[in-house]
Amino acid sequence: MMKRQYQSGESRIGCIFWILIAIIFALAASKVVPVKMASMKLEDHMKELAMTQPRGTKEFFEREIFNKSRSLDLEVPRKQIRVKKYPERVIMDVEFTAPIEILSFNFDWDVKIHVDRDIFLM
Repeated sequence: MMKRQYQSGESRIGCIFWILIAIIFALAASKVVPVKMASMKLEDHMKELAMTQPRGTKEFFEREIFNKSRSLDLEVPRKQIRVKKYPERVIMDVEFTAPIEILSFNFDWDVKIHVDRDIFLM
């Protein structure tokens, strides 16, 4: 019976390459996922505001969105929060840039949140 002779290190390069790719992906996810989660929480808060505060003023909505963004550690400039309040609906737009640094590379992630909800007064 013949034994197969394998060359030493035949597949180690491929293994090391994929491990490095997995590590880079994990590092990127650890930077991107918290920003995505925080922006989703901000969007949920904006929808909740529109639903639970039908008599709120434009300034009230802007202040609440700004305070919530600060509590979520999002750098949202006050001038990038736009609220249009109509008797039957409220439209809220928030735009900001989230800087993300991955292995000394800087990326600017443009985040845009739009909420358009009907207001039901009882």
